[in-house]
Amino acid sequence: MSKPKIGLALSGGGSRAIAFHLGCLRALHDRGVLEKINLLSSVSGGSVIGALYAYSDEPFAEFERRIELVLRRGMVWGIAREMFLSRETPLILAAIFTSGLVAALGTLVRLIVAVLGILKIGGSVLPTLANAVSARLPRFASRTTAFENHLRRRYFANRRMDEVKRPGLNVVINAAELRTETAFRFGSRESGCWRYGKLVEMPEVAMAVAASAAFPAALPALDQVMGFMRDGTETRHRVLITDGGVYDNLGVSCMLPGRAAEFSTNAYAVDFIIACDAGQGTPTGSSKSYFWGSRMLATINTIHRRTQTLTQNQLHRMAANGEITGFLLPYLGQIDARLPYRPADLVAREDTFSYPTNFSPMSVANIELLSRRGEQLTKLLLDAHAPHL
Repeated sequence: MSKPKIGLALSGGGSRAIAFHLGCLRALHDRGVLEKINLLSSVSGGSVIGALYAYSDEPFAEFERRIELVLRRGMVWGIAREMFLSRETPLILAAIFTSGLVAALGTLVRLIVAVLGILKIGGSVLPTLANAVSARLPRFASRTTAFENHLRRRYFANRRMDEVKRPGLNVVINAAELRTETAFRFGSRESGCWRYGKLVEMPEVAMAVAASAAFPAALPALDQVMGFMRDGTETRHRVLITDGGVYDNLGVSCMLPGRAAEFSTNAYAVDFIIACDAGQGTPTGSSKSYFWGSRMLATINTIHRRTQTLTQNQLHRMAANGEITGFLLPYLGQIDARLPYRPADLVAREDTFSYPTNFSPMSVANIELLSRRGEQLTKLLLDAHAPHL
């Protein structure tokens, strides 16, 4: 019997996801499954830990210690350093000022056009000006490029996506492209999106991880002009690349059966899927999204939750139909009473699910709680449903 092709997906969720996935990876390593993974697909916080694993060849114990150090440090101060204390500080601050000024000017012009339109003054000149202002200059530097620089300086150097260190492992780092409203996937084999084609140049890991983790409420989209190849023709397009959770927060879309390579980049066929989900699960209903910021955040969370629910249902359906041989879903927000069995020392959902998704420094106690829950859930599910792996 041939060995199954195993796909591992690491969801988004900031530092919470990194800590939870650390436990999941520890369990897979302890059970001898991690080295059998054929495809590692990641989103946002999952992309941070996924890339740190895939693009190093250190023993797992050293990798684990390094991730714990990453969590204790956090990334907020590293990003701030790149913004305010680096050679690119003037460029970043100038870009922030320029984008704010252009946004204010665009709003003012559109307001004037609306008023004059009501008064039937101005003809086609002002609407043309409004459209020109709306076509804003590329955001050549931002907090997201500072994040990219931090990742490059401290973790990945100039390593490219095709320079995977783990033998036999393919990597996909998932993002979303806002102009075309489609998935944008950075891969060890290829990168791009179906609307524009494949990137001509192999991107760096630091850029891919920063784009994948650029949560819209906190970090601007990565704004660049890139070269693409499609049907033998090379073109250049301006792209706005943001958090992969906008499109698929679980990161399993690249490995779903039936995807055709001619219509999508990074189409991988796998037999068994392990989808590690650092989502919170059923909300308590205690939040009150009243002001604009909280409403927008609640909207994003609702979209994420709905998309993840649909994907979870799809995994169940594909397994039932025989499209895949099976799947596991270690889920941080899992209702503990619904587990196949509950170990006496299980870290309870209530002790972990409310941890925020930012990249602030994490205490040793929280790292232990989140990672141990990931480890316990993964081992429990492996033993109950996939001992053959």
